[in-house]
This record gives sequence, C-alpha cells and structure tokens, in this order.
Amino acid sequence: MWEQHLRELIDGFKHPAWGLAHSLRVYTMSLRMAQEQSVEVDKEALLAAALLHDLGALGSYRQSGVDHAERSVQVVDGIFRRTDFPPGKIPLVKDIILGHTFSMRPASPIEAVLFHDADILDFMGFIGVARILSIVGLDDWAPDLPSAVALLSRFTQEMPPRLLTPQAQHLGVGRLAEMRTFLDGLAAEAQDTL
Repeated sequence: MWEQHLRELIDGFKHPAWGLAHSLRVYTMSLRMAQEQSVEVDKEALLAAALLHDLGALGSYRQSGVDHAERSVQVVDGIFRRTDFPPGKIPLVKDIILGHTFSMRPASPIEAVLFHDADILDFMGFIGVARILSIVGLDDWAPDLPSAVALLSRFTQEMPPRLLTPQAQHLGVGRLAEMRTFLDGLAAEAQDTL
C-alpha cells in the first residue's frame, strides 16, 4: 500500500525531469550497482527514497531558500504517517535522500552511496540530455535553450568526478561519451546560432 501511495503522489506532479520515471530509473540503477557489487541493500528503503528524494523540489512542497533534499526530509514523516511504511526504515530513507545531491559524498550507508551515483548517472548520457532539455523554460536551471546547452556542457565536466563507486565510474564513461556526441553534433548543426 505504501508504494502505491508514494507512486501516485509523485506521478501527480507530472514533472518532465524530476517525476516518477526519474525516480524509478534511479531505483533500478541503484539495485543494478548493488548486484554488481554483490552487496545486500534494503530495497524498501531504496524505493521509498527514490520516490521521495526530489519531493522538496515539487509543487507546494518546494520552499524557497531550502535545499530540495533537506525539504524532502522535512516532509517525509507526514507522508509516511499516511502509509504502512515500516517506521524503523524511515531514518535510512532520510539518509539516502540527504546523500543524493551532487555536492554530497556519502560514505555510508551503502544505499546512500549507490543512490547518489545512480542519481548522478541519470543526469548523464542521452537520458540526462533529454531531462535537461525537457525543463527548458520551466525551471531556473534552463530558462532557455542556450542556458540548457551550457548546463549540459558543464555537466560533462562536473558529473564524472562526483561518481563514487567503480561501477558508476565505468557507466559514466559511456554516458559522458553520449553527452559529448550530442553536444558536438548540436554545435556542428547550429554553427553558433544557439
């Protein structure tokens, strides 16, 4: 019941980049990397964190001047009270959410480390390009197409060094190449008209 409630909550925002599809990709990537490392993870806590990690950036949950991860952690208790989510797992969910942002470098728990890397990977590659382009004109990150392209270019420099695990670093090589392919092709076709 808790999973359906959280899915419906996030899907209700219909956000093109921070919505349900992003949450499920990050969850799946976290599980994939855990399997590759042969480590056990709390799948329920990972899924709950995946569904709620960006909530603080959405709709009425957003609060000016408050980091979206911190805001997400501020509101999860109230959301969990309306579900049957195991209360003993809520601290782990909060740790995962707080550790997911670019600036963080979580060392533990392993769920937070994997989730951090999975979230960064979802800002890379073709999917990362699509996500940033989907918010052009909708978000401060990309008020127009030239700023979105500049952000993607910055991400090619900033995201790879933020990956913590060998699995994510390996995946990041391919995703970085995809981003560069897109940006090089765009530059060749646009010939400085963006």
